[in-house]
Amino acid sequence: MHHFAITLRAGGELIGAIGIDVEPEHARAELGYWIGVPYWGRGYATEAAAALVTRAFEVLGLQRVFAYHFTTNPASGRVLQKIGMRHEGTRRKHTRKWDEYLDSECYAILRAEWRP
Repeated sequence: MHHFAITLRAGGELIGAIGIDVEPEHARAELGYWIGVPYWGRGYATEAAAALVTRAFEVLGLQRVFAYHFTTNPASGRVLQKIGMRHEGTRRKHTRKWDEYLDSECYAILRAEWRP
């Protein structure tokens, strides 16, 4: 697992976190991130996710990076689309959160599709 803080350039304030869970035997990794509510919609998640996907392909030599988001959070899906990921499917009622079963969307990008 590779974890990184997401901070503001000016002042270094912590505003979120991002990471990838690498599965070396399959040359793939799952991307995950969070951004504090006051910082939503400012491009921080997109910038951090794009940088980590670049690291996954250029430094770690991976073949595939994938991510999931709850259907109740479409903004996260837009982040994944902006970094070049493609929608691969829906996991119906896959995760139980606060006594509710939620659907999640799967997105992925392959090394051959990636453009730095």
